[in-house]
Amino acid sequence: MLLAVPVYNEAGSLRDVFSEILEHLPAGVDSILAIDDGSSDGSAEILDELSRQHSGIFVRHHGQNHGYGCAMIESMKIARKHGYSHLITMDCDQQHRPEDLARFIEVDPTIDVVSGSRYLPDSRRQGNAPEDRVEINARITARLNREYGWTLSDSFCGFKRYRMERIDASLFEETGYAFPMEFWAYCRRLGLTIQELAVSRIYTTDSRSFGEDLDRRRKRYRYYLQTLRRAESKFLQLNRT
Repeated sequence: MLLAVPVYNEAGSLRDVFSEILEHLPAGVDSILAIDDGSSDGSAEILDELSRQHSGIFVRHHGQNHGYGCAMIESMKIARKHGYSHLITMDCDQQHRPEDLARFIEVDPTIDVVSGSRYLPDSRRQGNAPEDRVEINARITARLNREYGWTLSDSFCGFKRYRMERIDASLFEETGYAFPMEFWAYCRRLGLTIQELAVSRIYTTDSRSFGEDLDRRRKRYRYYLQTLRRAESKFLQLNRT
């Protein structure tokens, strides 16, 4: 099993996060892949140092920032190429607890997607999530549930486990923050099995920018919906071929 961690300008927390990951790394995880997505704050050098210190950490550098979705797609392609049965993805901004990794390992390995949820009754909370993110997440999740017949509670959590046998990353195109929309459309069209797992909701800072004018709530919501509709159309055609 491969653990992938996308990194973009996280120099302030990298050492602590990877120290915790290594401390709590379950026996089922064979390697850690860190994808430096064009960081300019020294993150690349820190990752190279960690890789030299720990033989199980591998680093892939991007010369420039390509986006969250690009890191997800690349992680999936690498997992498939090297024959990993499963891929786990988690963020390195201290919003995901490495001690939760073992719980992802314990879930039935035949489940195609184990998706972390910060909004289940058992999800622990620390700090307050930004209101706009909570609202957009709730609206998108409600739409997915209504149209797909699902019961998701969190459609944007990046803490996930994927069964690689059922996932063809070459079909994905969305390189930005709307990647989950394309992925959910793929899950629906291919009938992938999904199980949510309660994870902590941790917000100690509200400093993330989505770039350009996507920090505007309505603009970001429209971007997510447009990506979802485009992906639905694409994967519908895939089913017909």
